[in-house]
Order: sequence, then C-alpha cells, then structure tokens
Amino acid sequence: MLPGDVYPGIMRRRSWITYFLIIINSIIYLLTSYKSSFLQIDSDVLWRYSFVPALLSTSDGWLRILTSMFLHGYPLHIIFNMYFLYIFGRDVETFLGSFRYLVLYIASGFLAAFVHTSMSLVMGIDNLGIPALGASGAISGVLGAFLMLFPGIRMSICIFIPFPICGNMSSTLFIIFWFVLQIIYGYLQLGGVAFFAHVGGFLGGLALVYYLGRDVAHQIFGYKYFNISFNSVYSFFGYRRGLSPIVRFILIFSAALILLSLFTAFSLIRENPIVNTLYIKASVTTSSEAYRSSEAVVVIFEEANRSRSTVAPIADDVVRVLFNRLYSAGYIINTSLAGYQGSLYFSGYIRLIGLIAHPVRLIMNMTEAVYTDKGVIKEGVGNAQTDLLTCDVYGRCSITDYWYYKYFSIRLINSSPLYDIIMIPMVLTIISLLVVIYILIARKDLEISYISSEFIRIYVLEIWL
Repeated sequence: MLPGDVYPGIMRRRSWITYFLIIINSIIYLLTSYKSSFLQIDSDVLWRYSFVPALLSTSDGWLRILTSMFLHGYPLHIIFNMYFLYIFGRDVETFLGSFRYLVLYIASGFLAAFVHTSMSLVMGIDNLGIPALGASGAISGVLGAFLMLFPGIRMSICIFIPFPICGNMSSTLFIIFWFVLQIIYGYLQLGGVAFFAHVGGFLGGLALVYYLGRDVAHQIFGYKYFNISFNSVYSFFGYRRGLSPIVRFILIFSAALILLSLFTAFSLIRENPIVNTLYIKASVTTSSEAYRSSEAVVVIFEEANRSRSTVAPIADDVVRVLFNRLYSAGYIINTSLAGYQGSLYFSGYIRLIGLIAHPVRLIMNMTEAVYTDKGVIKEGVGNAQTDLLTCDVYGRCSITDYWYYKYFSIRLINSSPLYDIIMIPMVLTIISLLVVIYILIARKDLEISYISSEFIRIYVLEIWL
C-alpha cells in the first residue's frame, strides 16, 4: 500500500508553480535578450532590475531582489537553472503544495540576497557594487528543501567527459557535494559568481521547509499504522531515517563557519564608511569601433570623516576609462565643488590615481553638473576626449588609442552609511543561520523526512510516468 493510497490528496497534487516559474523565467529571458540575439541580457535591463547590494537602502532596493530572481545573463545560465528547478522542484511542490512551495521559493531568494550582501563584508566590500541576478538563490532553497524531505532518493546521473558516463548515486551525496563546492568557491572568490547567494538560499530552504512542511509531514507520517508498518520495515532493511550524521555535521559546520566569518566583519561596520553609488552611461568612438555604448554602477567608499576614498573595481572598460579620468581630475569627489551647480570644462594632462608615470590628455565639457554639499557629484552630463593607456604586467604603460566620448551621464543614485545598507541583511542572515543550526542539532529533519524517501520517490515517479 502506498502513501497516496492511505492518505489521498497529499501526494497527488500537481506541480503547477514549478512549470509556471519555468515558463515565466523563459519568457522574461527572451524579452530581455532579443536585442543581443538572445546571447545575453540587455545591459539596460541588467542595471535597472538586477540586485545591487549597495542599493539595498534605496526605495527600490528590496524590489530589486524580487526582480533579479527572474533575470538571467546568458543561455546556459537559464537552461541549467530551469533544468535544476524542473528536476528538484516538482517533488518539493508535490509535498508542500503550490502556495507553500511558492513562499519557500521567494523567501529562499530573499535569504540568498541577504547572505550575499552580508558576506560582502568578509570577501571585500567591493562586491557591494556587483550586480547579482538569476534564480539560483531561490532554486538553491528548493535543493535544501529537497535534501530535508527526500534524503534517501537515488538519482541517475550522466557526466560527459567527453563521452557520457552514467550511473546511480544518492541525491544526498550529489546535493552535499554541490553545496560544499559553493562554500569553497565562495571563499576562493572564483568565477565572478555569487556563490554565497547559493549557500544562503540552500540553508534558507533547508530551514523554511521544516516550518512550512512539518504539518504536512505529520499528516502523512503521523498515523500509528503507518509508523509501525513502514518505518519498522524500512529500518529492518537498513534505511536511515532523516539526514546522516556526516551530512548534518557538514551543514552545521558550514553554517557556523559563515557565522564566524560575519562576526569578524563587525569592525568594518563600526568604521561605517559612506557608500556612494553612481550610475554612469557613456557612448564612445575608438579607432577600431565607430560607436559603442555602455553603462555601469560604480561604488565609491569614503571614510566616515571623508578624508580618503576608494573605488570598487569597474569591469566595463568604457565606463572605467571615463571614470578614472574624471576621478583623477577631481570631478567625481571634490570638496571645493560642494554645492556647485553649472558647467565645467577641462583641457590638459592628468596623472591617473595609482599610476605614477605617463600623464594622459583629457578634454572634458560637462554642461550640467550638480554636486552635493559634501562635494560628491550628484548629476553630470557632457562629452570628453582622452588618451587610452595600456599597461603590461610589469607596470609599463603606453598610449595606444584616443577615445572620444560623444556623450556621458553620471547620476548619484545612493549615498548612505554602510550601516544602513548592511544591518538588516546581517541580522536576518545571523537569525537564519542560527535557526538552521538549531534544526540540525535538534534532529528536526526526522519530523519531515520520517522514513527513507526512496519509497515516496517511487510513488511520485509512478504518477508522472
């Protein structure tokens, strides 16, 4: 006799939300990438709707967390995310029901953003200015829930290296291996991926599924006949209830490691630097290109007394070249321009900050310039011309091109203390990690993965097949 036969309606629910999420994510990707022949997301959409931690304290900062869950950067990004959602999401939704599953999905995405923001203090506050997008954090939460609900399922997996090697392995082994890789890659800062967002979503889903699914589990597993007949039979054949001790140790250790890392970052919060976030758009003509347009968010960190400032690395070269010239010439932050409104013009040679040799030529005409009372540029529109400087690994630099910026615009979209940006994510991250540790130490997984889920998986597969 199968669980669905004993308790009709529990295991026979359709996974409509999983299919809906796959469809809506796919449609949004097509709509946001058609300008680039569906090869990558449009840059305007990227900077307008992706999650940028430095903007969390703005009016649309929290909304960006939600919108970023439905954006993907390139084809493989969305293909793999939707594939994982399809594989693991259906079982979780079938167990929880559609509404609770959607709550878990969205909440895991938010927790992923909070952990990503909090860990920026540990891995370098430069990361506050890097946009994050994709459903990976939310889907990681689904994986965490799957691990709690179905730790005994075996999966058929094929690895192409370069020919396919196929076999069966435990879903727990597969998920834990993936999770440990996210931790390692996150601390090594490999690949430009928000790995700690994956970790945060995974641990968040692991905790959320307990509170969202325990009454469902009690309804399925809480009957005396079911406890005696199925649990005793599966125990007799050696199936383990819940998560294994080594899996619980890995998860507890990982959560504790992140907690310890966060506590080491409190000294930076006490310093409380000012975080200035600029949105820069520029159109440039070079010797090799007739026209190129680009945009980026640039984050500048000022000490609380504003005596010194540092700039987060800028990946886009069009924006980086322009910003470096204006910053070095004193047109981004300059206390002598505090409160200034009007036009600005410069023509001459400047030395770039950080480079001793090779002054570069700059001609800049900013027709609409507005500065805050602290001397930070608030708005600026104009054009510029400058030498392009190329440096080798030994620091030897030479002028290799001349760039003409037909148009640029600069807008200050946020200026706030680090405390205002980081504290809410930090507190929520710490609380969620403590809850995860409590659930694992208290063996709460036994309440929702009461017997080996190999049995349940066979039943669910019978429905779909």
